[in-house]
Amino acid sequence: MFVNKLLQKLGLDKFISPGTFKNISTLMTGTVISAIIPILTAPIMSRIFAASNYGVLGLYMSISGLIGVLAYSHYTQAIMLPKENSEARQVVWFAISFSTVVSLCAMLVFIMLYFFTNVISSSEIHLWYFFIPVSIFLNGVNAAILTWANRLQSYKQLSYNRVIQALITVVVQITLGILIKNETGLMVGLLTGQLVSVVLLVWKFGTKLETGIGSFESAGFKKIAVQYKNLLFYSTPSEFINNLINQTPIFLLQKFGGISYVGYYSFTQRFLGLPQMFLSSAIVDIFKQKASALYSHTGNCRPLFIKTFKVLTGLAIVPAIVAVLFAPQIFTFVFGARWLTAGIFAQYLSVMFFFRFIASPLSYIYIIAGKLKEDFLIHLFFLFLTTASFYLSNLFFEDKKIMILNYAIAYSFVYIIYLVRSYKFSKA
Repeated sequence: MFVNKLLQKLGLDKFISPGTFKNISTLMTGTVISAIIPILTAPIMSRIFAASNYGVLGLYMSISGLIGVLAYSHYTQAIMLPKENSEARQVVWFAISFSTVVSLCAMLVFIMLYFFTNVISSSEIHLWYFFIPVSIFLNGVNAAILTWANRLQSYKQLSYNRVIQALITVVVQITLGILIKNETGLMVGLLTGQLVSVVLLVWKFGTKLETGIGSFESAGFKKIAVQYKNLLFYSTPSEFINNLINQTPIFLLQKFGGISYVGYYSFTQRFLGLPQMFLSSAIVDIFKQKASALYSHTGNCRPLFIKTFKVLTGLAIVPAIVAVLFAPQIFTFVFGARWLTAGIFAQYLSVMFFFRFIASPLSYIYIIAGKLKEDFLIHLFFLFLTTASFYLSNLFFEDKKIMILNYAIAYSFVYIIYLVRSYKFSKA
């Protein structure tokens, strides 16, 4: 297997047990393919779609992501926590039900905004607003069942699901992009990929077998809501603020630079973020399962924390150096001269993505150790820090690209703080 040889060549297999090494290899095989698919098709996509098209996609994903935090970020995390699968099944259904309610409420709000205000009619994304609740629902189901699959260590299914979703998404986007010369291809491709992923997961795990999520039962919902209320009251605000921090460039770039700058940033995130998101998520799925089990039984998962830190650093260091040195040249050569600004963004953001790749999986320690209040307070501080970086950059610098540089510096500081504190909490 290619991934096995890659990890062995890097020497990363020395840091992890054979069983964990096999799980990481299984997930990474699929997730690497999932990352390669959009990367290989990016030169085609960049010549089909304009920066403004990616700007619309970026705004859509930002809004749906913010509401999605309220819908499924909290109780989905609780699926990994119960000792018995029977209780975890109830949490799965509770998480799906909760996200369904939030998506319906969002649809109602958008209908009211459409008829009683000009928010939607004057927006860059127009009637795509009404598909946001659909994305929220699909992502909620995806998140719940994928977490269930991770709990069962069904890593082959997780890997397969990611490959199919990535492939379907880009095929639809390119096909419709050629036929319809606007953002429709990007949007429909995104929604189709989300729908296909849900269908595959329901087909695999929507059964009453031992590996299935069983039938819908609401009898234990009240108990679940009370038992995991801290996730709702502390983790959800923290995740919302964290997501808001992530989306700050989208909203403020639109305000200060226009929709094309949003497109450049979104395209950069798509190129830099996909491989890191997929590779990091492959490891975090296993880290969550192993770290939760170790901490609940021994109160100490620091050796696993250190080993995972070394693996993540080894994977991220070379791409980060290449991006810092050559991102503008690579972007103009691969995607065309009109994407030079996106290459400069990539150069500025590469260090931040390096720290994100390492810190995002390991910060799950905050949930395992129950440090949710501190997590919330830190998120509040860094929301102020990142927002201030944009406003001050716009105030003192004429070049809008400097906003991205200062944002990247501020957010890198965020991740360093999380790494230090997560290391401390990894041992009770």
